[in-house]
Amino acid sequence: MQLTIPSILGYEVIARDAVASLAQRFGLAPERIEDIKTALCEACTNAIEHGNHADPQRKVRVVCTIDEQHLIIEVCDEGTDPPVLPKKPVEWPICPYTSFRGRGLMLMAALADEVTVVPDALTGTCVRLIFYRHPTNVVVDVS
Repeated sequence: MQLTIPSILGYEVIARDAVASLAQRFGLAPERIEDIKTALCEACTNAIEHGNHADPQRKVRVVCTIDEQHLIIEVCDEGTDPPVLPKKPVEWPICPYTSFRGRGLMLMAALADEVTVVPDALTGTCVRLIFYRHPTNVVVDVS
């Protein structure tokens, strides 16, 4: 499935609802679909605001693919600026934020099973969100 939306806030809801319907047909649990909806809206909002600078002439492309084990969502902008990515693992602050801004990547990383942000030579920046059909339980050894 592929959708193209203008860089106007509010249009991310159209992508969210379409992908949620696809995720439901894929057989994901309702709480997992909520995770997908939140992560996708964050990715689309970032593409609109940061990648395309809210220029309604620039588009955001949302592509979903499904195989037997994964729902893969790619959100690509048409921005000309390369993505700004940390050079080392991000340590998210525990202290309360004074603003609700700046948490998009943190939310995507917390909700998706895999997140990749890469420059795309043809379009701009692409965020790939991968959700496993059957997530494995992670065991943390604290000994």
